[in-house]
Amino acid sequence: MAHEIHSTDKFGEIREQGKRAWHGLGVEIPDGLSAEQGFEKIGLGWRTTLAPVFARIEGMGENGPEFKDIEIKERKAHYRMDTMELLGVVSDGYRPLENMDLARFADALSTAEEGKVVVETAGSLHNGRRVFACVKLPDQVRATAEDVMDQYILVGNGHGGFASFACYPTSIRVVCANTLRWSEADVAKGLRFFHLGSMEDKLKNARTALGIARKETAKFQEQVTALVGLNLNRRRMKSLAEDIYASCFGRIDDHLEPESKKKLEDKRDEVIAAWMANLEDAKQTLPGIVGTGWAFYNAISQWNDHERGRFGLVEESNCRISSNIFGVSNEHKRKAFRRVLAAV
Repeated sequence: MAHEIHSTDKFGEIREQGKRAWHGLGVEIPDGLSAEQGFEKIGLGWRTTLAPVFARIEGMGENGPEFKDIEIKERKAHYRMDTMELLGVVSDGYRPLENMDLARFADALSTAEEGKVVVETAGSLHNGRRVFACVKLPDQVRATAEDVMDQYILVGNGHGGFASFACYPTSIRVVCANTLRWSEADVAKGLRFFHLGSMEDKLKNARTALGIARKETAKFQEQVTALVGLNLNRRRMKSLAEDIYASCFGRIDDHLEPESKKKLEDKRDEVIAAWMANLEDAKQTLPGIVGTGWAFYNAISQWNDHERGRFGLVEESNCRISSNIFGVSNEHKRKAFRRVLAAV
């Protein structure tokens, strides 16, 4: 399937107003559960096992062809025990991380004094080769009283050598493979471990991961507050928009043929007009953000996420969501954010 859900995969998420979870294929997780409780609720408690790998060698004996099975000691087969699905062939030093250990790691991210984390979404992909939990932190980023962003930590693990164990902060609520890739843009801010050595030692780093997440949240809060405090009139917005457009699509060469130059100028003006029009959207007219750098950035982000077409080199994919997540649109939003922030 396009969203990489298979028949043996499990998924759950907190839903409101009776909406069905994960494309209608998942189950609802009651609000307030720990990751361990959430895994138990949706059926992610299955375990894995390592088994020997053999090679069958054909040779000639006294009575004709014969076969001999030889164990390959440098490799192990990693199996999912409930379905006996082969997850992958791994090195002899590979150490599995079981699903419930991943959930316990997520739950160990907080203390009672700081406020507990609660599971928001959890699931598996690729017949269980990847398992993840997205837990909501007690911290939030506030632009205004009405413009509030929840913050999350994504913990994920790949079985069978499919992916390493990772833990990182993100502001994206992971609900399927697409948004999982999107959040991986934040992985440099977190922790990533290979399945070697003592997994117990790695699990002790939960507190470090939470510290990284909180530092990133505090930094983002400072940036958002700065943008909310940046008042921009239309003239300055237009100037910033032209600068951002040039950084994303390139400046228009004055030496071009008049007809070619006019086409590029018309396209630029069309895009900038769309950005400016988005300033009238309800999301950009919330009390306290009208006419601010935060509203201006979100007007550009909205165009990239929902309105842009194929103008520019969207080489990674012809799918909008792919471009938004890890392609040109995502990079252009980053450029826009940096440019607006530099105007503070």
